[in-house]
Amino acid sequence: MLEIYTKQLRKKWLAWSAVSFVTAGFSLLMVALWPGFEPYVEALQQMLELPFYEAILGEASGLTSVEGLLTMELFILSDIFYMGVILLFGVQAISREVDSGSLDFMLSFPVNRRRFLLEKFLAFLTVTASFPILTAGGAVLGALIIPGIAFQPRGLMAFFLGLTSRWVLYMTLTAIVVLISVIFMDTGKTLGFGGLLLGGSFLLDILAGLFSIAEGMETIADLLQYSSFYYYLDGLEITDQIIKEGYGVFPLGQLVFIAAIGVLAILGALLIFDNPFGQKREFK
Repeated sequence: MLEIYTKQLRKKWLAWSAVSFVTAGFSLLMVALWPGFEPYVEALQQMLELPFYEAILGEASGLTSVEGLLTMELFILSDIFYMGVILLFGVQAISREVDSGSLDFMLSFPVNRRRFLLEKFLAFLTVTASFPILTAGGAVLGALIIPGIAFQPRGLMAFFLGLTSRWVLYMTLTAIVVLISVIFMDTGKTLGFGGLLLGGSFLLDILAGLFSIAEGMETIADLLQYSSFYYYLDGLEITDQIIKEGYGVFPLGQLVFIAAIGVLAILGALLIFDNPFGQKREFK
């Protein structure tokens, strides 16, 4: 039982957790830099309040606290890194194994198709769960070893909840890219359509922010925002709102909605993968 799951953990844990280690180190670095950075906060905050920067970074991108510095830097960084990680896994999960012919060999063993795909996905989910844990851990470590660091009440927990929410979004996007991979069984098409999904959503979110500062374009801005996956479970905004107003503002409805899309996507992938007649490409 779970041989594929454990094999994937042994082989891929380092590659899949690389972003978590990078963001954890970056989190520690931001906390360490905060004492020297704090005297310049007021001037930088005034710059960030300009409409252009608010459109790109959001109104919650305050630099008045160490949490503000962490969230502004880390959520942008993780969005960019995870685009690559999600596409890489989506390609490796099925379509690259089809191209290399290794999928035929793997399925020649008494392993059913659904279990093969599901265990690979669960292994990826397990390893990448280190993202919120290690990243928040980097901030905690920084606070312990750097004198003069004071987080706001609820600050660290709000940061962790923001990270966890964003991780749920990344896993949903991963499930959708896996579905694309299973439908086309082709590396190029998986990269193309998966890249369009991730890059297009990211661009729509930025465009929505830019339209929001243009007079009379609020309706278009709202439409673009709701059409972008990156609008939902915004870790920066979640962290900021929880610090200001408490845990009652946590967007549980959004979390359930986005997670449900991910579950439906992976179930669809399992159904199609288990049905050779629904596939666009035969195995070698």
